[in-house]
Amino acid sequence: MNLFQFDFENRTLVIFITSIIWSINFRSTFYNIDLHMDSGSYSSLKFDPFIILIKNIICCSFLIVYCFEQNANKLMPKQDEKQIVSTKRGSTVIFEYQPKRAKKNSLINSIFFLHKLTDSKEKICFSLKIFFIIILIYITEELYFIIANNHILDRIICPIRNLGILISLAFFSPLLIKNSIVKYSHQIVPLIIIFFLSAVIIVFNIIRVKRFEKIFGLNLIFYLFSFILTGLEIVLIKYLVDKQFVSIFLILGLKGVIGTIIFGIFNYFFNKYEFFYFFDKILYFEFDEMYEIFHIAPKIIYVSTLVIIQYFKMYIINRFTVNHLLSTLMITDILYFPLYCIERFEIQKFGISNIITFCFNTLLGFLNVFLMLIFNEILECKFWGLNTNLKKNINKRQIDDIMISLAEINTISSIMTVTDDKGSDSEDEH
Repeated sequence: MNLFQFDFENRTLVIFITSIIWSINFRSTFYNIDLHMDSGSYSSLKFDPFIILIKNIICCSFLIVYCFEQNANKLMPKQDEKQIVSTKRGSTVIFEYQPKRAKKNSLINSIFFLHKLTDSKEKICFSLKIFFIIILIYITEELYFIIANNHILDRIICPIRNLGILISLAFFSPLLIKNSIVKYSHQIVPLIIIFFLSAVIIVFNIIRVKRFEKIFGLNLIFYLFSFILTGLEIVLIKYLVDKQFVSIFLILGLKGVIGTIIFGIFNYFFNKYEFFYFFDKILYFEFDEMYEIFHIAPKIIYVSTLVIIQYFKMYIINRFTVNHLLSTLMITDILYFPLYCIERFEIQKFGISNIITFCFNTLLGFLNVFLMLIFNEILECKFWGLNTNLKKNINKRQIDDIMISLAEINTISSIMTVTDDKGSDSEDEH
């Protein structure tokens, strides 16, 4: 008997595809792995404001997709809403009933219609609320890609990210979308262990790694706060999509517009070196002027994968729960890990400076991913009844109950029909 079972579906595969693309994006940010995996502050594609501007300009095209989406999903008239239409054929006038044509709504009015907003003041307040939420989402996301793509101390930043996002999801999810991230027993235990292991890894590295305090210091609080904002960003996206009925393409498009304006200003006042120095004052670790000249290929890869990630990230949050994006990030870490080992140890022949720390971080990293897959029901545990309250099993039981109820109704109907037939035969005989 298999103790575990992967629930691979077409929609689940999106998570793994996104993780692969995210790994490619991560690797394209730097040129040479031996210079950056142990350094905190360095110049890379993520610090090039022109590259970020290009990405945002491309993301503006999502507004075009949103326009097509709105045209394809116009409100259809009800079947009982008809109007009399007269047509003239020669000298004869023919009157006939036809369905009323739906009124064409603007892109903004379609959202107002869903929320039944008619007053101008209500519309303005609603629009401002949505706009400021999208601004917060954009700033937080841009900050994440600048911070989380640091290749410091062989990715020790990952457990800090996991802990920060989990704390944020646990707090903001019930508050904003009225939905706790934990519902069943198969989720409680993995979540507690993930919290514990993430904290253990951080403390372990503080004790074991001599450079940890020098590299992070008080910046550890800044990093943790930044990732808490990332968790808030995920919940806000879910809030806009599920509670406010805002299209993911509208969010993506507006983020592109906001980013184009912001980085258009940045590119006017700062070059990439000044932009790097600006962030270096915040993310200062061990300063080293490692400016590199990137060819056009990695720039294209970085921008294109970043745009694709924008969409898949929204898609995962929309189709799944707020927890699934964290699974995607953790899977990305695991997918990139063997590639990192091959490049660092086999190709460039670097040794492991601290074998105990390396093995411990690796082991707990894999264990966290394993537990997160169980938490999000991608990996099914077929023991101790842990799969009883899986969503697919709950739905299956509901369908079975409905089928049993229908069968009972059909049986009762058949008995009543037979009884009625016998009663009719008796009356005919008399």
